[in-house]
Amino acid sequence: MFGCTGYRRAISTMLISADWKRTCVLGVGQHRQFNVLFNSTRSFTVSSRQSEDKDDKIKVLFFGSDSFSVPHLEALIQEKNRPGSKIERIDVVSPKERTKKSKRDAEDSPLTLLAKSHNLKTFPSPDRRGGFDAWTFPQDPSVPAWDFGVVVSFGWFLPNDVITRFTRGGINVHPSLLPKYRGSAPLQRAILNDDKSTGVTVQLLDPNEFDAGKILAQAEVAMPENPTYRSLEALLANKGGELVVDVVNNFDERKRDAKTQDPDKVTKANKISREACKMQWDAWKASRAERLHRANGFRYPITASWSIPDSDKVLSISLFDLFLVPNAADAPTSTGNSKHFKGGYAVEDGDAPTDGSAHGTIYYHRPSESLHVSCSDGSLLGVKALQFEGKKRVSAKDFFNGYHVKSGISRFE
Repeated sequence: MFGCTGYRRAISTMLISADWKRTCVLGVGQHRQFNVLFNSTRSFTVSSRQSEDKDDKIKVLFFGSDSFSVPHLEALIQEKNRPGSKIERIDVVSPKERTKKSKRDAEDSPLTLLAKSHNLKTFPSPDRRGGFDAWTFPQDPSVPAWDFGVVVSFGWFLPNDVITRFTRGGINVHPSLLPKYRGSAPLQRAILNDDKSTGVTVQLLDPNEFDAGKILAQAEVAMPENPTYRSLEALLANKGGELVVDVVNNFDERKRDAKTQDPDKVTKANKISREACKMQWDAWKASRAERLHRANGFRYPITASWSIPDSDKVLSISLFDLFLVPNAADAPTSTGNSKHFKGGYAVEDGDAPTDGSAHGTIYYHRPSESLHVSCSDGSLLGVKALQFEGKKRVSAKDFFNGYHVKSGISRFE
């Protein structure tokens, strides 16, 4: 779209009459008119309101895969449906999800279901078996080109030959305050590291590296109390949806003011492996184990080892519903049902925890029906449910009663 100066430059062979009328007001939905006289004295009028409105309309190709991407698409759809919106069209690239019945079968992902519920056209994302090289970029005869590629938790790196297909640019939403926590697990790392604040970034897609693009917009968010991965994901996804709509609507300004990431401040946020979730009673405080549970428990639970009494057999056991136990010394001594409790622990169950408790020692806490396990600094990790591999999950009470656990004596390794 040209301005007045650009328009005159483009038609420099024209002779503009002295009495030409000109209205040139740049902006969305405003009017521009030229009365121009050619050398042949043939005059014409270019009334560009209609063409300008059409040029201002935006076509978005949205790339996503998981629950984090859904609120971003919802925000763009809501903006598209707003009267006077610049967004004319949204198409979606999303994967199929494997069903529980068969790994060979696939069903629509939540993102695809959302797109279809709003009559958006969908295209398949790269297949894990064929990879990106076997993937074909979406084709639609009614769309010569999309203006923006909006990438949110897509899982594939878009090379330059894909990015350059978008007439205005490719943008990405990342749930951290870049350049902090580049990588695939920024939410997990923020929770595990007990950060007091976090945030979300909208960046230009970099053709050479993940999460290294110029920053178009950022929003800092205070870390809520005891966040889980899912709760923090929802919080930042909603904020990211607001930001991506702002960037699409004000792209030229945001791009003009974009900031290059400081390479000296880059930190990585790699995935947390299953191996990294094996409990280290001698090295970890209860607070670290509890944060790891909140950060990565949705993917891999904290695991420990349990030795079968009177046997050399050692089994892996997963720990669920973890919590921090308040200092036992602060718990009142009480009497109930002729059971005498010390710090909330029944005397007949065994000793109450002490600062000198061996790491991994198990104490049964009747009032909360939970296990309290001694950690490296003497702090206690609460456990409400457990599960042996291939077995059903059981409550801490059933585990205590059914596996001959001796409170204050039995230990996890």
